[in-house]
Amino acid sequence: MRVALPTSRATEVETPLLAIPVFSGDDGRGADFDAANAATGGLLARIADEEGFKAEPGKSLLVHAAGGAAQRYLLLGAGSRAELTAKELRGLAATACDEANGRHLTGCALVVPEGLAAEAAVHFATLGAVLASYRYHKYLTRDVEPTTCEELLVVVPGADVAALEAAVTRAARAGEAVNLARDLVNGPPREITPTRLAAVAEEIAEAEGLELRIFDESAIAEQKMNLLAAVGAGSDEPPRFIHMTYRPAGADEHTPSVALVGKGITFDAGGYNIKPTGSMEDMKMDMAGAAAVLGAMKAVAAYAPSYVVHGIVPTCENLVSGGAYKPGDVFCAKNGKSVEIMNTDAEGRLVLADALSYASSELKADRIIDLATLTGACMVALGPHTAGLMGNDDAFRQKVADAADRAGEDVWPLPLTKKLKGMLKSPIADMKNIGERWGGALTAGIFLSEFVGEQTWAHLDIAGPAYTEKPEPSVAKGGTGFGVLTLLELLDGEV
Repeated sequence: MRVALPTSRATEVETPLLAIPVFSGDDGRGADFDAANAATGGLLARIADEEGFKAEPGKSLLVHAAGGAAQRYLLLGAGSRAELTAKELRGLAATACDEANGRHLTGCALVVPEGLAAEAAVHFATLGAVLASYRYHKYLTRDVEPTTCEELLVVVPGADVAALEAAVTRAARAGEAVNLARDLVNGPPREITPTRLAAVAEEIAEAEGLELRIFDESAIAEQKMNLLAAVGAGSDEPPRFIHMTYRPAGADEHTPSVALVGKGITFDAGGYNIKPTGSMEDMKMDMAGAAAVLGAMKAVAAYAPSYVVHGIVPTCENLVSGGAYKPGDVFCAKNGKSVEIMNTDAEGRLVLADALSYASSELKADRIIDLATLTGACMVALGPHTAGLMGNDDAFRQKVADAADRAGEDVWPLPLTKKLKGMLKSPIADMKNIGERWGGALTAGIFLSEFVGEQTWAHLDIAGPAYTEKPEPSVAKGGTGFGVLTLLELLDGEV
């Protein structure tokens, strides 16, 4: 997907399809609509009135018209002019690109309404175009609709194009990072294995100039990551522990650091607490946290933070065999705490425990954030579109929430209620790996908090938004790549 920035008036832009945000309310439909309407001799207003087009968000109307340089006009409902933000251009640009693809057009243009910050508007429009171009057709042999729209013109009359090109580049890199995460989540589990995730990390590290360490089974044992080893013991596919590092020029041992940790269960059958039919079929997506971290590390250099960034992925499969771990087993984590296994399907917190201990004790990262498709309880609480946000530091938790808001990803703070900690008490170990039914997302977060030491930490339970059955503009069915944009926004500043 190419993005160009014409600075002429919208009615002078030559394009197969010109998309114009149209507003509702007493202030009129907008200056851009009025100009295009005049260029078409009033046709746009007449058709809009005849079709009852109310300019509500999510609504659109295509009009073939002579007049101006465009061959078609796509009216995009934008709602109230006062409520429009630059973030909305992500969905509007995606809708324009989807319309162009549906009509086999080679490109389209989107008009940026007056009053929006040009850099932010260009960023979100570019992001929407790149994300809308995503398809996972690797294994389809028929009924494949090709994407023909290869160019988006973001029309910002009178803008300083040179000053906006950096925004286009960074947004394109961010979109590509999200699409990488989507590919990893959507890939079949026989292909996207721990070994494959390690190979992807190698490819990213080589392309982006990152440091990389990959721990095999022996190294995992030497690191005393017994929980990761236990979860992976039921599979013939060996576990891996991936550690990527971005280091800015001039960094030394005193340079601050942040660790991004992603749960990498490439397939979760549940172990001996095996999942029933209906709950297992999409468990290839249980590595969406790992995919988000790998995606963010692919784009981190484009954001050039002034501190060290570690990308950490503990990855394995959770299957059933004679060697699989069992309910009632006890293992010691990397930080020495013993855990009684009460449910082998509560495995994500186990592999994260060793990874968080590593980030805390080995790396001594100043800030740690983990992402995981951790609990169905979080989906029950917040629905399918919102991630649960927990942590041990209010200021850092707020920074993560602010980053998510800037990125256009939904998160909601949840408490780590001290009274619930008693649910994890075990008579034979330091703790159990699961509590009672109530507050399942919170007890999972409380469990993780036992492995971060004194470090500042935040946890995102992305079980809901990591995967979708209902496509939207810029979000295809399947893996969404949720979390990549939040991480990049977080890294684009002081953490």
